[in-house]
Amino acid sequence: MAQFGFGQAVPRTEDPRLLTGHGHYLDDIAPPDLAHGVFLRSSYAHAVINAIDTRAAEVMPGVLAVYTGADWQHSGYGTIPLRPPLKNRDGSPIVQPPYPAL
Repeated sequence: MAQFGFGQAVPRTEDPRLLTGHGHYLDDIAPPDLAHGVFLRSSYAHAVINAIDTRAAEVMPGVLAVYTGADWQHSGYGTIPLRPPLKNRDGSPIVQPPYPAL
């Protein structure tokens, strides 16, 4: 079999370092002023969210900002494109449903 062929076993040289606790992970790095992002989603599939009260989250210590879908909509950024524009067999553009960021 040729070197680096499909199905060929590849030695994992990083395993001993990681399994003995000597590995370094991105989560181990904490630069100054590091902020984390958290997304809260509905626990119900296809739920219609009529209102969101963000006041409690906004006053929590360490919270820098709270954004909702309404904030994104008011920003004017629009929707996220799902793929490059594709065409149907007849040359017309395919239907792409809107995909909001939040």
